[in-house]
Amino acid sequence: MNKKLLAPILILFFTIILSQAMLRPGLYVIHDDQQIARLFVFDKALKSGQFPVRWVDDLGFGFGYPLFNFYPPFVYFLGEIFHILGFGFISSIKLVFFVSIFASGVAMYIFAREFLGRIPALASTIFYMAVPYRALDIYVRGGLAESFSFVWLPLILWSFYKLAVTNKRIYLVLSSIFLALLMITHNLIFLPFILILPFYLLFLFLNSKDKKLITYHLSLITLLAAGLSAFFWLPALYEKKFTIVDDLLLLNLASYKIHFVYPQQLWNWTWGFGGSAAGLADGISFKIGKLHIFMSFTAFILAVVHILKRSSIRRQMPAPLKSQHEPSMNNSEKVNAKINGVNCQLSTVFFILFLLSAFTTTFYSKLIWDSVKPLAYLQFPWRFLIFTALFSSFLAGSFLELLKLPILKFYGFLILVVLLLTVNLKLFKPQAYRPNLTDKLATSQETISWYISSSSFEYLPKGVELTKSSLGTNVVNITKNDIPSKKIEVIEGYAEINDLNTTPSKVEFMLEAKTDSKIKANLFNFPGWRTTIDGTKVKIDDNNRLKLITFQVPKGIHNVKLEFKNTFVRTFGNLVSLFSILLIIFILKKWQTVTSS
Repeated sequence: MNKKLLAPILILFFTIILSQAMLRPGLYVIHDDQQIARLFVFDKALKSGQFPVRWVDDLGFGFGYPLFNFYPPFVYFLGEIFHILGFGFISSIKLVFFVSIFASGVAMYIFAREFLGRIPALASTIFYMAVPYRALDIYVRGGLAESFSFVWLPLILWSFYKLAVTNKRIYLVLSSIFLALLMITHNLIFLPFILILPFYLLFLFLNSKDKKLITYHLSLITLLAAGLSAFFWLPALYEKKFTIVDDLLLLNLASYKIHFVYPQQLWNWTWGFGGSAAGLADGISFKIGKLHIFMSFTAFILAVVHILKRSSIRRQMPAPLKSQHEPSMNNSEKVNAKINGVNCQLSTVFFILFLLSAFTTTFYSKLIWDSVKPLAYLQFPWRFLIFTALFSSFLAGSFLELLKLPILKFYGFLILVVLLLTVNLKLFKPQAYRPNLTDKLATSQETISWYISSSSFEYLPKGVELTKSSLGTNVVNITKNDIPSKKIEVIEGYAEINDLNTTPSKVEFMLEAKTDSKIKANLFNFPGWRTTIDGTKVKIDDNNRLKLITFQVPKGIHNVKLEFKNTFVRTFGNLVSLFSILLIIFILKKWQTVTSS
């Protein structure tokens, strides 16, 4: 067998092992039970011509809301591709989960292989795929976007490293693309990652020969990544103030202040399927994994020993011998020596970042959370466990690499993989299955407009009436009886509605008004909605408890149209992203010209 095919085949094999529950009909029970509904409404909006998708109907208690103006869309774009290929909505969601496991394994292998041999790199890969937090994401929480974030983290580290050592433009482009993809996959992972990434970049900077060039490259990557994802983050950042998100996510049970992890929970905690709660009352486990922790510390100790040993030998070596030592090695030995040196340094850096990530999940890091205000939107400090997974998995492979003897690496690999699967494989199972769940049931009007809408509504427009739940948290004051049965209603006067045509972002009809009338569109008013009567824009009145669109219509026969349009910031964001794509193409074309010549 071709050695190059061995790694992807093994990664696929382990992906199948970790995905056994997905092979059953229906979908298992997860916390974030909105994935199917989100893909369904995304599909409707996209097929109606909305691109990029921002406003969806059915969700938001049947009134629709700008979900994808704020929620990263990438995983649903991917799910939509599977759906277009003929898969149902449930199957498409499961395929995205499956791809996230496989692709993250490939990504880690690509990155680890730059520093480690084939067997140690495979160890890092399997550790990354089978880390406990991954099981929590897939089989407990059902965090589709966070699960796919595992893919981009190693690829970002890899592309930055390749750029630093080669200065090739292709890696500048890839670094920009991977960073942008992380932003539109999960902005709440992107945010803490850009706080951690500078430590890694500092390591690359200090090891770079051309520090001016790497500084220029990093600046350009920042601009390109921001530009590529501007269509999403610019409107999300600016228009957040028009939603109730701050009233929900920064207060009470959603506050990060009550979701810190206790140190003993990182070492070991009973695996469960409940929720995150204050103190030690959590119903789910936040353990890093004993094997991951042990391998991280062991790899760090070995790396330090190698660094000290190498430093001691060079100090004791007479000056003439130092100059003769390098030429005495052949090119292969020089490359291996350099890689081993970098591996030891990188292992030390990653161990520090591993400790920092673990520390940031605990109450002892409260000062950091209080100081960096945007972190409050993460809600859960334990989201930093994705970074402990990243760094500890690399360190597991680094440990094998530092053993030096091939036979020790091979048998060490077998022992570690067997131990890992023995301990962690049982975590990759759901609490319960729903074999009778079908696309029809999961996407019914009642399911989406009430059950799914009741579980997530943070992006409803500001001004919607709020009330207190039994737990004392803010919730919208909407009951099942408020869910509309009609898109358009006459609430004053007498008028007939004819030729009604609706899409998620557009409503058009003919109105025969016998008298001056007041019309209510069962749509939340949000920046971008525009109402015209016979082509003339009219004023929207949303002075009601649910911020619904109402407007006056004079007597007569009229063509009435309501459209969700782009605001200035959305249009600007779209144009910046388009310009950035063209700039990327230009850079690639120029790189191809240079390399071919």
